[in-house]
Amino acid sequence: MGAFRFGIMGAAKIGAKFCDAASRVPGVEVAAVASKSQERAEVFAKANGVPAAYGDYRQMLARPDIDGVYIDTTNNFHYENMLLCLEYGKPFLCEKAFTLTKAQAQEVFQKAEEQGLFSMEAMWSRFTPAVQKAKEWIDSGRIGQIDLANYNFCFVSGNDAAHRLNAPELGGGANRDIGVYAFEILSYLVNQPLLEAKTITSRFPYGSDCSDGMLLRFERAIATTQVSFRAVAPETAWFCGDRGSIQLLGGHKGGGAVLYGPDRQEIERMEPPEENGFVYEIREFVQGVRDGQLESAVIPHRDTLLCMELFDLCDRENPWEK
Repeated sequence: MGAFRFGIMGAAKIGAKFCDAASRVPGVEVAAVASKSQERAEVFAKANGVPAAYGDYRQMLARPDIDGVYIDTTNNFHYENMLLCLEYGKPFLCEKAFTLTKAQAQEVFQKAEEQGLFSMEAMWSRFTPAVQKAKEWIDSGRIGQIDLANYNFCFVSGNDAAHRLNAPELGGGANRDIGVYAFEILSYLVNQPLLEAKTITSRFPYGSDCSDGMLLRFERAIATTQVSFRAVAPETAWFCGDRGSIQLLGGHKGGGAVLYGPDRQEIERMEPPEENGFVYEIREFVQGVRDGQLESAVIPHRDTLLCMELFDLCDRENPWEK
């Protein structure tokens, strides 16, 4: 089987990490990058060893040897970028937040499924060895039934209203940049039906959310997420049952996991080696495309849709008042 060739839509900093990860996966290469700016694409290509650069997305997508597309544009462009990939019959791996609304995500997934194309949100953190080890401990009953969980993630994003993290016109805001990690890692490990959700938000003066909280009632567990662009604290995640608890180290970056017993004593610790964590989602995507699948079992469409639904809820419950 020949090499799997990726094309990249966008030329963002995170795309450089993707190129590095792809170089670590045997039989995978980044063959081209496209941006709305030819100069930007060429600078990215030169810096990351990509052989071809385009100033037009369609030129790259028209290449028959592009097997899949990685989308790293700002959130506001994801929807139209994915539809363009579908127009050219290309499966895609799209950065989070997948879309701005659940309705957009539903349309994209439906069209991809109708065309028989694999599509996936780039929730790389679910694939890391640390999160997979935590899931193994939970699924094997090491901490019993989860009854309580929480995930906190915050940093100071600055005061630049035009920066992609903050700008509402670019789909910025704490929820869609870091809240997506908090909920999608938490929900993956709790692994219970979500029955109820309450949200609260504070906003920048120009409209995007700077701090968000969710109170979630799963079938048995009560869980919370707190994310902020206005606070400094370690990223923490805990999953607590009647036989013990699990702490994720390094949060979404997959720095490790610690298992505690009923007396709060440490039983086991898993600290993976330093590695580019994108390699795991790349392997999943390539395998899914080659196997003719439509979605990933680790980040299935329903989980992405649930996250988008909660962001819609947060926007409705906490509207911006100019």
